[in-house]
Amino acid sequence: MAFLLGGSCLSHKWMQLRGYFSVKAHFGWAHAALSRIRRPHTPVLRELTPTIDGLLKRMERYTHDQSSRFDLLHGTETFARLDVPVSDDLADATRWGYAAINHDFFREIIKSIPVELGKYTFVDIGSGKGAAVLMASEFPFQRLVGVELSADLVEISKSNVHKFNASTGKSLSPEWIQGDFFKWVIPRRPKLFFFNNPFPADLTLDAIRRLESSLVEHPRAALLVFRKAPQSTGDYLHQSKLWKPLRLTPYWRVYESVTV
Repeated sequence: MAFLLGGSCLSHKWMQLRGYFSVKAHFGWAHAALSRIRRPHTPVLRELTPTIDGLLKRMERYTHDQSSRFDLLHGTETFARLDVPVSDDLADATRWGYAAINHDFFREIIKSIPVELGKYTFVDIGSGKGAAVLMASEFPFQRLVGVELSADLVEISKSNVHKFNASTGKSLSPEWIQGDFFKWVIPRRPKLFFFNNPFPADLTLDAIRRLESSLVEHPRAALLVFRKAPQSTGDYLHQSKLWKPLRLTPYWRVYESVTV
């Protein structure tokens, strides 16, 4: 078996196995197991397929219903799905689906990080309507930042902050970076970079490499949280010598930079 070969491989495999059962929100480990069984290349008894499909749909419907509760509770507008551009180049018509992370998933991920968060600035890459930035206010980050290409979505995010503050009694004042992430001059302070699958796979790899270049040029503490990483990104991070995995699960990963 692969996990018996080599210390690093063994460590990663053990971390993945442990992480498998740490995704508890919304039946996460069960959803991951059923999805794996249901894959086309996996031999499944034909008579079990409809049952598995039905269970997966019920789990996903439950998550959908729970996701909308955040907006109902705070009067915000974060959950509705939409397609957004991936570049400020008007000649590039590529669009990418935006969907806010579920609040329960976000809490589970951030609570799992075995690092003191107080020295980090939370940065949501592709912040959309600001959901993750609002959710991050529950944790002791130094500052909250959203990086978003769409000016319209940034305006919606600002409106959502006002509604969230009115609902919770908080006085959040996040920083919104409206523009192309690939043209943003990344500040040198310690940061947690949150990626909720904001780009197509090829751009995602470019984004990770850009972060790495910044960390090599100006070494400092950094965390990388990636939800639903494309396969190519997961493979790259697995091989990179600039990131140490802290948590590896079927649906999200947490890394710490090793440039300091």
